[in-house]
Amino acid sequence: MNGSVRIIDTAEAGHLLWAAKDIVLTTHANPDGDALGSQFALYQALRSADKQVRIINCDAPPENMMLLSERIQFETYDADAHDTILNGADLIVVLDLNDIRRIDRMEAAVRASGAAKLVIDHHLEPMPFADQYCSVPEASSTAEIIFDILDAKGCMVTEAIATGIYVGIVTDTGSFRFDRTTARLHRIVARLLEAGVDPVTTHRLIYDNYPVNRMRLLGRILSGIQQYCDGRVSLLIVTAEMFADTGTGVEDVENVVNNGLAIRGVEAAALITEMEGAIKISFRSRARVGVDNVARQFDGGGHRYAAGATALNIAVEDLAPRVAAALCEAVRAACDAPDT
Repeated sequence: MNGSVRIIDTAEAGHLLWAAKDIVLTTHANPDGDALGSQFALYQALRSADKQVRIINCDAPPENMMLLSERIQFETYDADAHDTILNGADLIVVLDLNDIRRIDRMEAAVRASGAAKLVIDHHLEPMPFADQYCSVPEASSTAEIIFDILDAKGCMVTEAIATGIYVGIVTDTGSFRFDRTTARLHRIVARLLEAGVDPVTTHRLIYDNYPVNRMRLLGRILSGIQQYCDGRVSLLIVTAEMFADTGTGVEDVENVVNNGLAIRGVEAAALITEMEGAIKISFRSRARVGVDNVARQFDGGGHRYAAGATALNIAVEDLAPRVAAALCEAVRAACDAPDT
């Protein structure tokens, strides 16, 4: 934990949220299910407490999050429309990130705002930029932390609140298969189902509701899988040309990296995604290999078994061998070390 940030517990986070009147919720670029589900649930709870709440993100929700975005407004940041709102807020709540650079083109406006700033997140080693941090690295997801904040406040978990929390949990745990899936988490999920969440429909809308173009993109990606380190490392690459050919975008590669880890014998995988002006790297690994340290070699970070980074001023063909070499080094260090 970074000692230069002020860590608060869920009870104190709830006090800060309920003490504010005008609140803006934001999250990282290319928001995923945990980010959007956490925003959705917190928005519903705060609105029920008569707060003025806006959700302003630098990117719009992906199509598979329509079960949330069709119910409330997720605003896409525009400096002319939103800088005054950001500066006039009592509180800006930054969800599901530990580094302000991840809010991309909103960074300058958030830094410049006179509003108090609260981070709610479950990633390791938060970087200092906010006034308060409700940081719980052992949580499965930011949505789980939102549940605990609302539970500490005695907030009634409505169907809407439960749906947002469930979406965050189910997506960030890989449908309950990642390492932070605990007995306690399942007890929380039981309460969400009792509040009205339909797990069958929710899963279908998130995972089984893609346009055919995404499946064509997936086919292109999987046909080009590269393997290294005696088949223990896999690399998946998505180029701008592949997006253009299939009529898809960055939101269509969410969770694709897990396909690299699904191959028998693979200990670590990475997805390299060419975006406009940058390259995104997503890392995943099995229990023996930590990829958070690998991500740090590329100025990124994250969890031990799920991490990411963004590379600038480098071509995909130059970056890919470096990523593969770093993963191979991590796999050899973890798996080939002699028993002691």
